Parts: sequence; structure tokens; C-alpha cells
Amino acid sequence: MFVDLAKIKRIYFIGIKGVAMTGLAVICQKMGKEIFGSDVAEKFITDKILEKNQIKSFENFSITNLNCQPDLVVLGTSFSDENPEVIEAKKRKIKIIFDSELRGLLSQKKETIAVAGIHGKTTTTAMLAYLFSKAGLKPSYLIGTGAVPDLGGNSDWGVGDYFIVEGDEYSRSKYDTTPKFLDLEPKISVITNIEWEHVDIYPDLSAVEKAFTALVEKTKDLIVVCGDWPSVKKIIKNSDKKVVTYGLGADNLWQAFDLKQQSDGTIFKIRKEGVRLGEFKIKLFGEHNALNALSAIIVGLELGLELEQIKQILKDFSGAERRFDVLENKGVIFVDDYGHHPSEIKTTLKAVRQRYPKNQIWCVFQPHMASRTKAFLAEFARSFSEVDQVIFADIFASAREKSLAITARDLTNETKKYQTSAIYGGSLDEITKYLKNNLKPGMILVTMGAGDVYKIRDKLINFKF
Repeated sequence: MFVDLAKIKRIYFIGIKGVAMTGLAVICQKMGKEIFGSDVAEKFITDKILEKNQIKSFENFSITNLNCQPDLVVLGTSFSDENPEVIEAKKRKIKIIFDSELRGLLSQKKETIAVAGIHGKTTTTAMLAYLFSKAGLKPSYLIGTGAVPDLGGNSDWGVGDYFIVEGDEYSRSKYDTTPKFLDLEPKISVITNIEWEHVDIYPDLSAVEKAFTALVEKTKDLIVVCGDWPSVKKIIKNSDKKVVTYGLGADNLWQAFDLKQQSDGTIFKIRKEGVRLGEFKIKLFGEHNALNALSAIIVGLELGLELEQIKQILKDFSGAERRFDVLENKGVIFVDDYGHHPSEIKTTLKAVRQRYPKNQIWCVFQPHMASRTKAFLAEFARSFSEVDQVIFADIFASAREKSLAITARDLTNETKKYQTSAIYGGSLDEITKYLKNNLKPGMILVTMGAGDVYKIRDKLINFKF
């Protein structure tokens, strides 16, 4: 459906509390549109953004909500034609598009930098948005998290030339399995890594590779990719586009090396084709974040920023919400992270252990989606070797899938083969009660998962241990 955003005055978002939807709502508001929306009453990490921007959100789905007379309805991925507001919008002949289609419309208005990859795209997108903002380029951006503290939100629509956007490989909707990032019109694409994920829509790794190959083909000017991943090498092998590789491996054009973890971040050196270009420091932890920073450095240099300028800006970037968030209460250190894939879990917990080598580390993991838990059961079970105890919360169900015959108890039993201290914790309330009785000063608690496991930390952050 053709939509001329310039002629749209009022936009209604169904599922407005989703991180991308909230960001899109703020962008459209900054473009001068009047914004409304609806979602469930449950608390989301995006609530504060909606409140800050005074965006009206109905905490129910009702046909009367559409009496605000929108010109356009934007539908979140988790919602379908069965939603009463969708049914009513069709009756009223209001134009309906998916959130990824709106991203595509915005992409047509700017020189777009799409950041894609199975892991690391949120942090890298935030890093680039921060870099470009501090460099005075006044970018537009859309980041898939509740907030980026250094930016004051997760989106903006600046007067500059660039739109920095997180490229989501998930399907456009329940009915259309087209990857969301193919609605974008990227001038530059960054691909941080590729492996099998989203098992509910991608039957195998080759299907994921096919999606990213299409993104490469659609990118106009430059592809910046982490060449350490076999699937990344595969999709760029026969590409006729300009490709720049980076990574830890010596076969990459750009290489990060001599990485060192410190108490306040990571130090690493970089070189291009063997030529050393200096040492960088970031406040983030783990070699994966050094590589995320290297991709941002490359993009910045390609678009005219100076190396020293990039170095000075990136050293102050403090990260995105729910990406290795660290808080402390009464000597207990809380680390909250969005990791929900075995690779992310292992990488993040390795970084936690490097930062706190002498502390006792406990992890509460909330599996996200039954399909992912079932497909990667063996891999999940082997992912917690860095911690002293792992507590499994019940699976965070997704509205996008049907129930499967697997539970967090199954994951606990499988993990016990490798981590004897693994226990099943049950609900978040049950786990919170257990932790109140067992956490002690000096311990590290990692809350991890793509659901609402962060609520445990929120309940404990002011508890008197």
C-alpha cells in the first residue's frame, strides 16, 4: 500500500509499547504528526519514553480508541487481523501498514545506515547514533531497546543526512515472512554476525543466510561485515558490492587485537591491512563490544570523521539499556542483559567473569520462546559454565507461537548434566523470594533473557540484604 507520509497528520500504533514501535512513534511525533496508540496494561521498559514525550497510549484494545480519527494505523509484529482495532480500522478504510514498512518509508527520506546481525546490532546501532550525534552530524536513528541513556531515548529525527537504524531479521508480520530489514533502503549495511536464530520462521541456517544475502544485494554503497563468522564469509563471497571486513582474525581488512579487560571497560588496538592505527578504550565489556566499536569506527571513517575524533567520542559511550546494565545495592552487584541465544549467553557471562574474577556469580535465566528453547536445548545447557549457579525461570511465552511440549524444568534437567548447581526457580516472584533469602554482599546476580526477567532486579535493587 502506497503511503505519502507528508500527507499523514494522525498516526495510531497498535502495540505501541514495543521498543521499535515506541521509537517510531517518537520519530513521527518529531516529524509533526499527532500520535496515539494502544497496548496491554502490563508495564514495559518503554513506558517512560511514552510518558516523557506525552504520547497517549490506551491500555486496552477497543474500537472506540480509533475515534481519534487517524489517517494511518501502524501494526506491531505481534498483532494480527484478529485484533479488534485492526478489524475496526479496516471497516473505516484507514490505511494499515506494518512497523517495518514505516521504517522503510523513513529510510527513503535519508541516507540509511542499517545495522544487522543476529547479535550485537542494538549496541552497534546505539554506538553509531552516539558517535554521529557527538560529532555534530545531527542524525536520525531508531534503536531496538527501551533507552540509550547517553542519547536520552531510543530514537530521534534529526536534520542531518543520515538515518541509523537497527535492521531486524525477523519476519514482517504473522502472515508475511519477509525479513523486516528488506523494507529498508540502506546506503551502508553493517553485519555483525550470522548464525541460526528465530527457529519459528527460519528452518535452518541456510534460510538465515539467504535473508542476509538479500540485504547485501539491496545495499547501495558499502557492506561492513565481521569476517570471523563462516556464514558472513559465505554471503559476501560472490558479491560485487564494496565489502569491508573486520574482526579478530588476521584475514580481515580491519583487525582488533591486544584486547584487555579492565575494571572500567575494554582496551583494544586496531590495524588496517597490517598498519597499526592506535589504541581505543570503551566503557563496555567483552571482545564482542570491541568488535562492535570497530565496526562503528570503520563507518565513521568512511563517512569523513577523523580517527582521533572517533576515539575521543567512543570512550564516553556507556551502552544501551538491558545490555550489560550494572547496578549495586548493599554490596550485591546486579548485571542485567538481554541475551537470549546460547552464543550471547556464553559471550556475556564470559565478560562478567572477566570483570569479576573472584566473585561468586549467580545467573537467573528466563528462556524466551518455547521454539528457541527446544531447538537449542543442548546448546543452552552448555552455556552457563562461567557462573557458580544458574536459576531457570519459566519460559517467557510469545504471542507469535503456539505452545510446545517443553518447559524450563526440561532445560534445568539438561543443564544439570554440565552444571550441577542448576536449579528450577519457577515464576519471577518465586525466584525473587529465593534470592532475598540467599543473596549476600559481594555476590554478582546476572538477570538474563529477552522477556521481563529484569523485574527481578527492579524488586531487589532497594532490598536490605
